[in-house]
Amino acid sequence: MRSLFRQSRGEGYTIKTLLLEIIMLLVCAVVIVPFYYLIVNTFKTRREMAFYPLQLPETLYLGNFEAALNQIRFWNAFTNTAIITVSTLVIVILFGSLAAYSVARRKHKIYKVVMLYFLLGFMVPIQTTMVPLYRIMINFGLENSILGLIVLSTGSTAFAFFLYQGFIKTVPYELEESAFIDGASPVRVFFQIVFPLLKPITVTLTIFHVMHTWNDFVLPFLFLHSRSNATLMLEMVRSVGEFQNDWPVMMAIMVMIMAPLVVFYLFAQRYIIEGLTGGAVKG
Repeated sequence: MRSLFRQSRGEGYTIKTLLLEIIMLLVCAVVIVPFYYLIVNTFKTRREMAFYPLQLPETLYLGNFEAALNQIRFWNAFTNTAIITVSTLVIVILFGSLAAYSVARRKHKIYKVVMLYFLLGFMVPIQTTMVPLYRIMINFGLENSILGLIVLSTGSTAFAFFLYQGFIKTVPYELEESAFIDGASPVRVFFQIVFPLLKPITVTLTIFHVMHTWNDFVLPFLFLHSRSNATLMLEMVRSVGEFQNDWPVMMAIMVMIMAPLVVFYLFAQRYIIEGLTGGAVKG
């Protein structure tokens, strides 16, 4: 055993590497075990979960998913959440990139003031503005409406602005200059030349925004009161009992809420890798 370790050590394998691998395995276990516990118990009865929580289910019991669909308005909440997520994503990417392009390519002092204005808005936590936001939403008749929540969720445009603004400065201006010489308008230059080069940061922003908006609870809880406008997170919280819970059903609800995000990640994984490698080659 000692000779084997020496042989491995000669190939670059040390005690430090072994300890690092053990630590990584422990970290992976900390992350994976809760997901394993969640998934396997969605296919168990309450009795089986109570006595054998970490074992694989004897049979694939699907009654928890049926009970979950009856307990929450899943498809209505799924539609509301998807509308809010997709709509705000389009708005944030469009306006964030356009604003960043305008500021990044201008050298006048007024644009430094605009930059400071966005920075101040980005630094103010949304939790400190809940009361005035609520009054504004009531005055404009946007309280308890999907449209109102879309307007509120587009506040992350300031975050998109800073991400795009820093990345646009790395794009060679000569590409745009040659297009301007050929008579292209600024809008055409942006959408046909600059924006395709922003794919890495656009993919990153999409991941952040979709994860945040899909899992957001605070804004829907404060501004959506009717169940017809509820999101998935609101439906999950409303399914929690005051004195007791059917935990296998609760876990089935959690899996149903997480499943679209998992599908989204699996679909976007190829584009994430392309975006990261594209940015690396570009740098």
